Amino acid sequence: MAFRKPNKKEVGTKNASTAAEKKSGVGNLVVLFAMMMVVFLVGAGMVIGYFRFLDPDKKEAEAETKEQEVVMQAMDLGDMVVNLADQDGSHYLKLTITIEHPVDKEIEAKINEKKHLITETILLTLRSKNLNQVRPPEAIDQLKNELVTAVNNRLGEPVIAKIYFTEYIVQ
Repeated sequence: MAFRKPNKKEVGTKNASTAAEKKSGVGNLVVLFAMMMVVFLVGAGMVIGYFRFLDPDKKEAEAETKEQEVVMQAMDLGDMVVNLADQDGSHYLKLTITIEHPVDKEIEAKINEKKHLITETILLTLRSKNLNQVRPPEAIDQLKNELVTAVNNRLGEPVIAKIYFTEYIVQ
């Protein structure tokens, strides 16, 4: 068997057919990729549309949140000066307290009726604290929570939602 050298015409035809096959293979990949992107984008749009516009759980949760929002009312308890429980007795706390409670005639009447108990509970709780327990900034939030719990326990029901210090001086 003898090998012959291919002529230029045959070589050109082979190169052209190989290039055409490569072009059609790349073209098929581009079309396939484009179709996959279209399917992905349509699916993503459907998911986003469902959760954004049609999600029934979200609508129910928003409705429940609106129903659960309670309108609050503030009541000023005035200025208080308390000696702290330090050994030398030279430190004191001066503060102005405002309590927040739900707007309700019964709750407001109970607070007005028991205002002396609320004030006493706050004073006793504060008098049991020393300088290190009331001076650090992070202690203020803890003190507020402790006062809300103490007052609500003293009244026998959760009447007060929050306590605010409108003036807070430690000496």
